[in-house]
Amino acid sequence: MRAIKVDKNDNVAVVVQDIKKGERVSVEGMNILSLQDIPVGHKMALQEIQKDDIVMKYNVPIGKAISDITIGEHVHIHNVEDITEELCNENKEVFIKKGEEINL
Repeated sequence: MRAIKVDKNDNVAVVVQDIKKGERVSVEGMNILSLQDIPVGHKMALQEIQKDDIVMKYNVPIGKAISDITIGEHVHIHNVEDITEELCNENKEVFIKKGEEINL
């Protein structure tokens, strides 16, 4: 096992062993060609991700694609924008405690 898809809604897999460009990786019955070297702990695209699409890992949105991402491509900070602040603002009510806002 070289990469793991944790949740059925994930569009990326977590790489658990370094993967070299040109290697084939089996994930959830898919045979994916790696388009770049991908280091352990990083992510590999399992489907086409369009610019502005949400990147899902562990069934949690972890960022927004800043460019189109192809199946087998390395997914990391070079092609994904952090959306933590946006998600916090969208879910602000979760961060309200006893009627007082928590400053983030």
